[in-house]
Amino acid sequence: MVLANRAKLQNSRSLVRVFGGLNETYACSEAEYSAGVNFSARDFPALSTRKPRRKLRELTGLNGMYHLNGLLTVCGKDLIYTPDADGANPVTCTEAVTDGKKALVGIGTKILIFPDKLAFDTADGSVTALGALWTAAGKSVTFAPCDAAGKTYQVEAFGRDEPAEPADGQLFLKVEDADHPWRYDSTLEMYSKNSGSWAAIPLEYCRITAAGLGKLFRQWDTVTVQGAAAEAAGQSPELNGDQIVYDVGEDWLRVRCTPQGEYFYGTLVQNAAAAQWQSMDGKQRRSVRAAQTVSMERRVPELDFVTECDNRVWGCNSKENVIYGCKLGDPTNWFSYRGIAADSYAVTVGSDGAFTGAASCMGYALFFKENTLHKLYGSKPSDFQLSSLRCRGVAKNAARSLCVLNETLYYLSPDGVMAWDGSLPTKVSGALDAAQGLGLDAVSVCVDDALDALCDLTGENASEAVINEVFERFCVGK
Repeated sequence: MVLANRAKLQNSRSLVRVFGGLNETYACSEAEYSAGVNFSARDFPALSTRKPRRKLRELTGLNGMYHLNGLLTVCGKDLIYTPDADGANPVTCTEAVTDGKKALVGIGTKILIFPDKLAFDTADGSVTALGALWTAAGKSVTFAPCDAAGKTYQVEAFGRDEPAEPADGQLFLKVEDADHPWRYDSTLEMYSKNSGSWAAIPLEYCRITAAGLGKLFRQWDTVTVQGAAAEAAGQSPELNGDQIVYDVGEDWLRVRCTPQGEYFYGTLVQNAAAAQWQSMDGKQRRSVRAAQTVSMERRVPELDFVTECDNRVWGCNSKENVIYGCKLGDPTNWFSYRGIAADSYAVTVGSDGAFTGAASCMGYALFFKENTLHKLYGSKPSDFQLSSLRCRGVAKNAARSLCVLNETLYYLSPDGVMAWDGSLPTKVSGALDAAQGLGLDAVSVCVDDALDALCDLTGENASEAVINEVFERFCVGK
């Protein structure tokens, strides 16, 4: 046996002074690493091993899961929230929801739960309803025209001509038709001694008063009023329908009301089955029949799938074939149309079939059917645009397959796994289909990527061994 002349071997040493971090390209240098498993950045800029994985709890009846400042799980009818903050105690809300699969989406500090239409606040652990419903239920409701400040008025006199010697602040109703003094075309006036003239007081709002009415609503809410007998009383036919709440108190709220009707200048008090109108001077009364109980509701649509994009929650309804967008930053209002940039939005789509999923990617709100992709984009309702693309969409019952990785949306279609990067969806699962005639090098890439993702969950790195076994069996050079 002849030993090599080790004395003539040259020794060298290279010193790496700068660490380049992760580099997944083919140009990975000695100062970088191309892949890693079980690393942690908690000691940045130094690398450290991750903390050991542990079993937190066993879940039964899991109906939904969402992460926002912590992990929220829906188990049966219970909500369990585990904050990310160290030392924070989990929050459990029992019997908070119905038992069934949930669609979850986060906005701000709240996690919205559909179809229950509830909001879980991650800040305080409370559960509140997105919508609100108030019914009279035997209470009397008063409808009275008012000014922009919510003030109602009473007059002592009316006629075609103003009084000759009025007092300062005196009210007078100047009428156009003496036979119909309380009609909408009359004008409420107030005398000013300083100016020596009468000034008109526009009554373009309606003050609605009832016990506890204002507790459920906020300013700028959009409420749907039903059951008001104002049209039958000749006061205003516009009160029933969607109304914007311009101001609110504990027992009242103020909505817009255009002067209309033969008996506009008066107050309507409505009870369970009857309503009584009283003129502004208190001398004339008339009774009308109330067909139904007064109710006011802040509505939230039924949504099959939801997503968040640009501080709005977006959802779709397969029965109506409509895509909804909530008011900017306010998931409690879905029918607010004031003509401003913060308005709600709704659009009917022309494609057939039911919606199968929804997601957000690259600033777009995306809604899928099995054969269609609807892309909605824009910054405000006036310039929102909807584009529809006939393509391989999300398969039925595969909404949970939607996942965004590196600015690319992946999902399961009826034809396989697809990837969407802003243009046309492309099939990425073909490398695993033997019928495509692809080589084992393509298979190895897919297997390697899949195992890397699996190792992130299991903490094991078995990809190298598996790939070696694959190539040993098929005698293909690695």
